[in-house]
Amino acid sequence: MRVRVFSRVLAVTAVTALGAAGMAGAVHASAVPGTAKAALRAAPAGADPYDFNGDGYTDLALGDPYGTVGGVTTAGFVTIVYGNASGLNTAKKQVFSQASAGVPGTPESADHFGFSITSLDYDADGYADLLIGAPDEDTTDGANAGSETILWGTPSGLTGTGSDAIAEPEGAAAGHRFGFSLAAADFDGDGYTDWVDTSPGDGVFWTFKNPGAALRARKAGKSFAPTAEPKKVRGSKKKAAAAAADDAVTAFIPAVGDVNGDQKPDLVIGWQDTESPTSGFDVWDDFNEEGSSLANEVQTRVDSLAVGDFDGDGYGDVAVGGADESAGTGGHVSLYKGDADVTLSTTSAITQDTDSVPGTAVAGDRFGYSLSAGDINKDGKADLAVGVPYRSIGTLAHAGEAVVLYGSASGLTGTGSMAVSQDTAGVPGTAEAEDEFGWTVAVLNPNADGYADLIAGAPKENGTDGAVSLLLGGASGVSGTGSATFGAGTLGTSGLDAQVGVRLGRMG
Repeated sequence: MRVRVFSRVLAVTAVTALGAAGMAGAVHASAVPGTAKAALRAAPAGADPYDFNGDGYTDLALGDPYGTVGGVTTAGFVTIVYGNASGLNTAKKQVFSQASAGVPGTPESADHFGFSITSLDYDADGYADLLIGAPDEDTTDGANAGSETILWGTPSGLTGTGSDAIAEPEGAAAGHRFGFSLAAADFDGDGYTDWVDTSPGDGVFWTFKNPGAALRARKAGKSFAPTAEPKKVRGSKKKAAAAAADDAVTAFIPAVGDVNGDQKPDLVIGWQDTESPTSGFDVWDDFNEEGSSLANEVQTRVDSLAVGDFDGDGYGDVAVGGADESAGTGGHVSLYKGDADVTLSTTSAITQDTDSVPGTAVAGDRFGYSLSAGDINKDGKADLAVGVPYRSIGTLAHAGEAVVLYGSASGLTGTGSMAVSQDTAGVPGTAEAEDEFGWTVAVLNPNADGYADLIAGAPKENGTDGAVSLLLGGASGVSGTGSATFGAGTLGTSGLDAQVGVRLGRMG
């Protein structure tokens, strides 16, 4: 749409951070601490994320950014499947696009509405809301300036009624791609969920503060007017091998978890410098009225990020996927231990050749392309789902799989780990070449039984229709028993290039 996507003015606080950076590729991160010791200081007000109808069950949000809307290719849409006691109820589903009633804008080719998604109960009314990024939206600020849209939760689920959109709060311009990636958490510990949005085109990520009680006190209707603060990643670039010639970066991958053990979530954000071969991630903590601080930076290959307390010591550990590499290992996951000073000094690495990890490392498998953390077996320690979308299943190239690594007092190891695919017993469907199962993974608990479940996307199932599989967690870990697989046909989006599973709503 070529209108100004900024329907309400945002109050912008002072710029306090320096530097520039980014993160290559799409958003493949998921993060949620998995231990009672890392519990947040106070539960945020309102509904849990992704509980759009407030019934106590987590709902599944799917981003379909390459989907066709009214004949317009790559305009993009989002699809919602509601949770219930059995897992996910595919009979209760919704599809939203910029052609939906109440949603601002008009579908245009290459808008990529749904490229990023996250959830929070912004107005603390007991029904979670959905934030949707369209980084290639054309606005009056220029082509691909980008936008972010909110859909409100209600007792009946999400609605486009009263939906609102915002642009980059300050300095918006062509190519900034505001809305590229999103992550939500109560960063300042005030009981209201905040969030982060990114603009890789100018090397900035924005922390949006929820107005909280002030909003609720004045609310006569829905109001989407957060305050925002911009930050450039990499701080002062003290460790940079080479400074970027300009502020543009390739992409950002954000994740959330309590790395320093202060019972408040920290922001972990991955980057890749467009002017040098370096990449890495930063940890930002101490979000408060005076802003936030850069706690540490690590230079390493980053294709995905997740944070979880894998050893149960009360500190969130950072898991980093390095999927595309030339060393012949087929990808790896590097682990950086959390501590009070965020030293990130203790590291280890897991590959498909690690003892007890199923299979053998093969170049090009992309082990670690997607990550998600959560407590699948409810032992108080986070477990890690690892997407391996180019893994061959038998002779089926790029059929894909996901590997689950379980937390322990020693952290993540290969012990007890398992690989799942569409050939796993009990999982509906059959592995096929080029399905790319594991392109995305998310660890959520839609049936609210306390055991986190694994959701894996296979966006190339049946061409570009795509599919997702839900495998239930339990005391023995994830299992194919009782699992479900569904795709574009079930969701009513067949033939629209939905690529179901190319984006999954995630915690953090």
